[in-house]
Amino acid sequence: MDGRNLDPRVKRSRDAIVAALVELAFRQRYDTIRTADLIALAGVGRSTFYEHFRGKDEVLLAAMAPILQPLASAALGRASRVQVRAMLEHVWQQRGFARIILGGGTGMKLQRRLAAMIEARLVAMPDAAPPAMVAMAAAAAQLTMLRMWVAGEAACPPADLAAQMLACARLVPEA
Repeated sequence: MDGRNLDPRVKRSRDAIVAALVELAFRQRYDTIRTADLIALAGVGRSTFYEHFRGKDEVLLAAMAPILQPLASAALGRASRVQVRAMLEHVWQQRGFARIILGGGTGMKLQRRLAAMIEARLVAMPDAAPPAMVAMAAAAAQLTMLRMWVAGEAACPPADLAAQMLACARLVPEA
């Protein structure tokens, strides 16, 4: 669900749950956040939570969808530098949260989701690596660059990083 054409109450509930996850992620490790914590902080009922999400991992993926979509498009050569740069500028503004979420187990969950998004749009090519492998390579490359950038391990302007994100399309045969 992307949030377009949603009933305002549905959107408010989803937004409150996602905001609760972000707030809790600043206070404690992701693996210690319980669904009950999200429900309490979001001020929604348990049944309302489960109407929208199967668990906290789905909330995480919903929170990161605006980041993962442009990355998937970039890996497939279907994004503009302007789109990717705008996403990177947003990530930079939220780099505290990005550092937390891109590391450890959550980073791997995001990498798997990004790879699945890329793979879903790939066409198997004869004499090419399996689509799952190609997609995971592109996802790993992009998220590694993003992780290093928000951590301050590799400094560059967002426009330069956008160009590198788009260059990951070279990993994908005839995307």
